Amino acid sequence: MSFNLNRRDLLVTGGAVATMAIPAAEKTLAQNAPAGALPTSAPAPAAAPGGLPNNEKKINIITLRDLEADAQKIMAPFGYAYVSGGAGDEWTMRENLASFNRWVINADFMSGRTAADTSTTILGSKISYPAITAPIGNQGSVCVKADEPNVKGTNAAGTIFCASSVSQLSLEEIATAGDGPKWFQLYVPKDKGFAKELLHRAKAAGYKAIIVTADVDVISNRERSIRLQGAALPNLAPGNVPKTPGSKGDAEDMKSDMSWADVELCRQETGLPVIIKSILSPTQALEAVQHGCAAVWLSNHGGRQLDNSASAITTLPSVAAALKGRVPIIVDGGIFRGQDVFRALALGANLVALGRPTLYGSALGGAQGVQAVHDHLKNELAMVMNLAGTPNIKSITRNYVSRAEGFS
Repeated sequence: MSFNLNRRDLLVTGGAVATMAIPAAEKTLAQNAPAGALPTSAPAPAAAPGGLPNNEKKINIITLRDLEADAQKIMAPFGYAYVSGGAGDEWTMRENLASFNRWVINADFMSGRTAADTSTTILGSKISYPAITAPIGNQGSVCVKADEPNVKGTNAAGTIFCASSVSQLSLEEIATAGDGPKWFQLYVPKDKGFAKELLHRAKAAGYKAIIVTADVDVISNRERSIRLQGAALPNLAPGNVPKTPGSKGDAEDMKSDMSWADVELCRQETGLPVIIKSILSPTQALEAVQHGCAAVWLSNHGGRQLDNSASAITTLPSVAAALKGRVPIIVDGGIFRGQDVFRALALGANLVALGRPTLYGSALGGAQGVQAVHDHLKNELAMVMNLAGTPNIKSITRNYVSRAEGFS
C-alpha cells in the first residue's frame, strides 16, 4: 500500500519527550524489586489485527529507558518510527537528553527530613506530582484504543492529561474517558469558525485550560517516517470533526501564520487559562505574559520540528530569571528520571510533561502501563527528594543544582 505523507501523518506533539533507541533489559521487573534482581522473561504482549498492540495489564518497570526497546517489539513499524523519531539529524532529540547531564544535584544529606510530599497544584488543579501527560497527536498509531489508555492511566496516576486536537478520539470522548483534570491543546485551524467551535466544545466538556502550540507553521523533515513510504498507516481517522452545521473545518488544516492574536482568540472564546507551548527564549516568554498567557511551556516539540534548536532545560534558567515567578513554567524533552524532574524544578520549572514514555506504556500495558510510567517516575522523584533533603516541591530551589564540572 503506497501513500503520501501529509501533515497529519507526520504530526505528533512536542510534549513527546525526546528519546533514543536504548537497549533494554530482557524484560522489566517490579518497581520495588530488590537491588541486583535479574530480569525475568514474560509472554509477548498481545497485538490486534493490523499489528497494533491491544494490551491491558500491569507492567513492571526498572527504568523508563527500557520502555522504547520493549515497545518496539510490538508496535506497528510506522507507529514506532513516528513516535521514536525526530527531525533532520535528530541532534535536538539527543540534546534534550544530554542537556540534563550538565547539571548536578547538591544534596543536603544531614537535613533531618524524611518522607517527601510530591504533590503540587497547577492552575487550580492539585496533582500527585509535578509531571503531566503532554498533548500527543495520532495515538491511534500506537494502540487499538488510541487515546483512551493514556487518558485513563494518566488520571489514575493522579495527574493531568492534555488532549491534542489531532487525536483519534473526539475531545468529548477524551473528557469522559477518565475522571481527572484535563487540558485541551489546540493546533489553531485555518478555519476560524472551526477554531471557535473546538474552543467552545472544550470548555463545555470541562477542560481546565487551553494550550496553544506555536511551532507548527510547517512540518519538518521527520525522516524515520518518510523512509517508511509504503507502510500502512493504521487507525488514524481524525476524532475532532466539525459538529456545527455547515462547518467545513479540518483539525489537520492548521494556520501557518500564527500570531499573538490566536492566543487572544482562545482567551476571549473560553475565558479559560491559556498556555503557550513551544517557547524557547526569555523574550517570547515575557511577550506571553504581556499577552495574558497563564503559563509558559518550554518545548522544542520533542526534537521533532526545528533540528539544532535549544533544549528546554538549556533555556529554562534564563526564562525563569526573566519571568520571576509571574506565571508557571512547564518543560518537556528528555525526562526519564526522578533526577530529571528534580533538576527541572530546581532550575525554575513548576511542572514537567511526558510524551514518549506514556506512549510506550500504552502500547505495552494500556491504561495500567501508562499509570505504571507515572507511578514509577513519581516514586523515583520521591527517592531523589528524600536523598537531597527536600520535604516538598516548594523546597526544591536553585540552591540544589549547579553546573557540572567542565560546563560553563
